[in-house]
Amino acid sequence: MKEALAHLWAHAVAHAYARKVGQEVAHQRRILHQLLQKGKATAFGRDHRLFEVQTYEEFRAAVPVYSYELLWEKYLRRVWAGEADALWPGRPRYFAKTSGTTAGAKFLPLTQESIPTHIRGARDTLLLYLYRRKKAAFISGKWLFLSGSPALEKTPAGIWYGRLSGIVHHWVPAYLTRNRLPSYEINCIEEWPAKVEAVITEAAQTDLRLLSGIPPWIEQMLEEVEKRFARKATECWPYLQVYVHGGVDFRLYEPRLREKLPGVDFIETFPASEGFFAFQDTEDPAEGLRLLTDNGIFYEFIPLDEVDRPQPTRLPLWEVEVGRPYALLLTTNAGLWAYAIGDVVTFTSVRPYRLRVTGRVKSHLSAFGEHVIEWEVETALQAAVQATGARIHEYTVGPYFGPGMPCHEWLLEVIEPPADWGVFLKTLDETLRRHNPYYDDLRKGGILAEPRLYRLPVGTGYAYMQVQGKLGGQNKFPHLKSDRSLIDALLPEAEPLLFPLSS
Repeated sequence: MKEALAHLWAHAVAHAYARKVGQEVAHQRRILHQLLQKGKATAFGRDHRLFEVQTYEEFRAAVPVYSYELLWEKYLRRVWAGEADALWPGRPRYFAKTSGTTAGAKFLPLTQESIPTHIRGARDTLLLYLYRRKKAAFISGKWLFLSGSPALEKTPAGIWYGRLSGIVHHWVPAYLTRNRLPSYEINCIEEWPAKVEAVITEAAQTDLRLLSGIPPWIEQMLEEVEKRFARKATECWPYLQVYVHGGVDFRLYEPRLREKLPGVDFIETFPASEGFFAFQDTEDPAEGLRLLTDNGIFYEFIPLDEVDRPQPTRLPLWEVEVGRPYALLLTTNAGLWAYAIGDVVTFTSVRPYRLRVTGRVKSHLSAFGEHVIEWEVETALQAAVQATGARIHEYTVGPYFGPGMPCHEWLLEVIEPPADWGVFLKTLDETLRRHNPYYDDLRKGGILAEPRLYRLPVGTGYAYMQVQGKLGGQNKFPHLKSDRSLIDALLPEAEPLLFPLSS
């Protein structure tokens, strides 16, 4: 009965999404109007005269881009202190504590209106998967979410705060709570290795059918399963059907995870503490993720090459172009206004609107004006791997300023070396040049030399994250930075690879 009802629900949701194609711009205009109506009576609304704003162009002129730091200084700390009607009517239900991937921890509001949008995005992800694959068996088994602790704390003003995954734990629909793992007690374990051990012990005797979590931490958990039971996870859980992932460029981890999870379906999503933005709605993830245009969020986009300008170009959804990288801005029903989330996205389609996440604004590499984004770096690495048979576990890229000619330094955790390091380097460099014209110009002009490669012991990135107190949850190992802070921290562990390098 449960599976039959799920099929009917999935059919209805799939047809609703089919009807939305071509309506996305109307959705966005309506969402903006609704947000303005809510916001005009707030302190933010009065300061920016939102009661006079009628059109997107007027909104763009009235509301500047807000970084987290600026929003905190002017409004968020007042909300944290308990002030009502500062950014959104009333006070938020929660604050979501972010992982601080590129900076320290941040605290972002979650309102009564915004929390259901997170649940709806996750729900529709699974319903459209069910509609495509007609495989409902996963509904009847256990679902394991490897995520942050659901234990919450209170601000001095009495507002609960914690990790988004922990907050959402308290909003899981009742009909799913019997399926969910880990148990509350185990999920509250803060020390990550101990938590993984407890999760495995608890899940070992269950009929696990769905798995969800950030790829590097899921991979680490699966390795622990193999060590403990001397067999693959799919042998321990023979009915495991689907793995839901997001948060990082998946290409580095996909080959290893498919080896560890043979026969399991993979679904990609784009969630964050600020909202649930997109999910995979086709069988081919290369087609991009379907953008949710009627889920309480108004989107704007800044061309990545303008992101550092004092007044960059801001585009609504109806003005974006396929193939161009944009920094993402959000105005949401949680009280964020023209908020720079820090993600870089590139559209793959505009009918319907689909995109892929191609990096982080602060983790792009532009020490010499090259404007390299994570997707380009990952694409170059994958080309080198495929050309030479190498296997790379983790990596990071940063600038080398001299002595000698400047260049990029790549620090690689090498599982299996390439057949020829020279071919690896050549493919890496040429692919990056092909995808990034700024980098190519710098190479042609003799401003940048070819990259330098270093080998790191496998596990160096994990150890670094452990020292930083950032194991597990939503934390990710940084893959590129415009400064040398990470490179310098890891170089003592690195071995220069022995082949000719330009100098």
